[in-house]
Amino acid sequence: MDLERIQEVIRMFEASAISEMELEEEGLRMRLKKQHAETIATAAAPAAQPPQSPTAPVAATIPDTILETAPTDEAGDDGLVTIDSPMVGTFFAAPGPGDPAFVKPGDRVDEGQTVCIVEAMKLMNEVVSEFPAVIVKVLVENAEPVEYGQPLFAVRRIE
Repeated sequence: MDLERIQEVIRMFEASAISEMELEEEGLRMRLKKQHAETIATAAAPAAQPPQSPTAPVAATIPDTILETAPTDEAGDDGLVTIDSPMVGTFFAAPGPGDPAFVKPGDRVDEGQTVCIVEAMKLMNEVVSEFPAVIVKVLVENAEPVEYGQPLFAVRRIE
């Protein structure tokens, strides 16, 4: 991956509503994450392979986005609401295989806390809670495909 391709990926990332992405191409791994006013993109080759292109960090200023927050819908008269999938993809309850789940029923989550990952096109997108809540039920199985707007968790708001 040459510098022009890296810059093209950054421009596309800036223009998108995606909050975080990871890309691996030709032995080069790049991770981009939008933060409040700045994103730092780092490119690093895997340790087992020699680098095929420069691995110097590339920085870009990106406006703040709110894609990480999932919309909520009323889940019924019992006072529960849902945390929904912000996109079509694959639901992952944990950051990696063998790792503990981000949350489980009975856990208290804070506003902005990661509750799961939805993978879309090899990009890992963190889904965060928009408000303090208690997880009542996980509505999907790990590694299950999910649709845009599909409820992932039933939660009770904490006021």
